[in-house]
Amino acid sequence: MFREGIMFKPDERVLDALLDYKFLLNRGYRRQQALRIIEERYRLTRVEKVFLYRSVFSDEDIRNRLAKKVLLNSIRNSKILVDGFNVLTVIRSAIRGETLIICEDTFVRDLSSAFQKIKLDDNYYRALEIFLSDLKDLSLTENNTILIVYDAPVSRSGILAGYTRELMKNHGIQGTALTVQKADKTVIEESGVIVSGDSYIISRALKICDIGGIIALRHASAKENIISIRRLIRERLKEFDAKTLSEGVKKIIKAPGNRDKRARERKRGQDYTK
Repeated sequence: MFREGIMFKPDERVLDALLDYKFLLNRGYRRQQALRIIEERYRLTRVEKVFLYRSVFSDEDIRNRLAKKVLLNSIRNSKILVDGFNVLTVIRSAIRGETLIICEDTFVRDLSSAFQKIKLDDNYYRALEIFLSDLKDLSLTENNTILIVYDAPVSRSGILAGYTRELMKNHGIQGTALTVQKADKTVIEESGVIVSGDSYIISRALKICDIGGIIALRHASAKENIISIRRLIRERLKEFDAKTLSEGVKKIIKAPGNRDKRARERKRGQDYTK
């Protein structure tokens, strides 16, 4: 499925779902709970669900994420911890012309990686070469040490790590690359600035920078496939006032199916509304 990658454009139905999802998140609904409500109301496809889940956040969550985000020009004399496959995958999607999303938390994400297992191909190696070259162009290799971490369970990741070390040496980049069982766990536990767009890592990081996303946007082969969520929300909100949006979401929540679901959740001690 989706072997050729994903090119996605949200229609009006998805834009309405996006606003309602955002509204529920700001009301304190858990992400999965809110998505289930919106999925049922709008009959979302798998791609549409992933689109919403990866790109839309509550205002509080956005503030927390931005507070951890480090600017490129402030990374000096630091250890840069790269979540290897996360970074290379978004750059790979960019050079293949696939959909890129500038999400509400300002991190850049793709859609294809949610549906495809990592299988190393020429585009991954090209993405690596672009990443290392741009690290130098962005002056991030002069006073910093780079550690690129790959997930060992991915086939041929050891070969990729070896090639990465060779390229780093050729570029004069101080640092190394290695494979571990869980790359996310390793970069979180290390001390330094983490480079990743993974929400799990972002939520646990002390310092984070979306260098991979920045590089992906620089090399996107199809600029028309770049979606800015904040722009979509601004444009869509021009057509709605707050009262209309609130009344619409209340109808969704009060729908018979959703009332029954909330009742079952309360019986299990998992109230939707908290």
